[in-house]
Amino acid sequence: MRIEYRVEPTQRKSYIYIPFEVPENVERMEIRYTYEGDHANSRQTGKEKNVIDFALLDNNGDDIGTRGSEIRHAVISGTYSTPGFKKREPAAGTWTIILGAYQVVSKGVTVYYDIDFQYKKARWLKGDTHSHTTNSDGKLDYKQLALYAKKLGMDYIIITDHNNSTEGKEMPDVDGITCIRGLELTSYFGHINMWGVAKPYNGSFASKDREDFLKRNKQARERGAVQAICHPLCSLCPWEYGYEGVEFDALEVWNGPMRKDNLRAVEFWDGLLKEGKRIPAVGGSDFHRDYGFKYLLGQPTTTVYAKSQTPYDILAALKEGRSVLTHRTNSTFLTIETAGGAMIGDAVKYKEGEEIIVKAKGLLRGHTVKVIDAEGVYYTYTAKRKQDFEARVPVRGRGYVRAEIEYNKKGLFKLAHKLIMKFMLPKEVKEPVPPFIYALTNPIYFE
Repeated sequence: MRIEYRVEPTQRKSYIYIPFEVPENVERMEIRYTYEGDHANSRQTGKEKNVIDFALLDNNGDDIGTRGSEIRHAVISGTYSTPGFKKREPAAGTWTIILGAYQVVSKGVTVYYDIDFQYKKARWLKGDTHSHTTNSDGKLDYKQLALYAKKLGMDYIIITDHNNSTEGKEMPDVDGITCIRGLELTSYFGHINMWGVAKPYNGSFASKDREDFLKRNKQARERGAVQAICHPLCSLCPWEYGYEGVEFDALEVWNGPMRKDNLRAVEFWDGLLKEGKRIPAVGGSDFHRDYGFKYLLGQPTTTVYAKSQTPYDILAALKEGRSVLTHRTNSTFLTIETAGGAMIGDAVKYKEGEEIIVKAKGLLRGHTVKVIDAEGVYYTYTAKRKQDFEARVPVRGRGYVRAEIEYNKKGLFKLAHKLIMKFMLPKEVKEPVPPFIYALTNPIYFE
């Protein structure tokens, strides 16, 4: 959208209201404005010059922000806005530009406003669901963590400090990164992530017993938190509260670098799927610091298929099981879908002759794609070279179908794994290194 407005000398030192319509379903709005003969981009002869200030009102007529004439480009969205402007989803309706005609040359000036609307659209978004900052025992503050996530190519990060909520704290403004509020409720009998709310429960984190924990767990549910049980089979801090009566939306089956604890967690999750439970799997790096190894953030990466990059839609995708777990942000990406368009997280009616389409982008040499249902692995393909892979695989009946990529660590990669385990789980250093998972999808369910 382009708006032209002619400012006459008689309007000098006045505020001019210029309404414009924001359409439905806008995720991000960018406004640029230009004019001739101003001190910022051209030199005038004599003393005359134009100085045109800019401010913005939302569809309720409230101030969104201003920086006078210092900036000529403003981004407005629910996850990031230009400094000086409030983070605000561009709601449909009549918004207003305030043109401040501070100085106007004697011949007048035309001001041009170019407004770009970026609409909400479903897409894959990469991120990390489990991270820590200086708000608990992490090394980076909120802003540093968000910038690190952007450097690694992520689209979102969930901040989950131990027993320390984001209440009263501003989420960092980093363009391109959605920072989501969270908390890892941590006890001596298990950890659970609570995503999406500033204050998930009242009182202290310190639960006296299981019933006391359940009160906090249920209160977080009532406040709209999405909850994921963390590292349920961790050798150091496993989940010991049991599952009966616990409110949770997902299970963190892949925590930090791939290791035996994670393999056990995936096996446990698969057992729940066999029982008919539809529990989404998620991954999280549990990032605190890099420990001498670069880029532990995003290891693993949880890539969600979300309707937009807003926190609400990202959390909805996690809750619906529309996610893929990968080794890193830029490693092999694996998906499954049906010929009819059903995707990960969907439940569809089973019909005879049903097939799924398995796709692996950037499948590495020696890595094996596996298709799994309630009866176990029934299709495999091992790459002889680096390639993009696609195959149609029959569905054997009602239940679920999911996919994994398996690989063996060799040489320096095996040595690096043992060095990491030396810091994390010293008992594993002398044990054989089994085949590990490189990518994992949530299921498609067939009814």
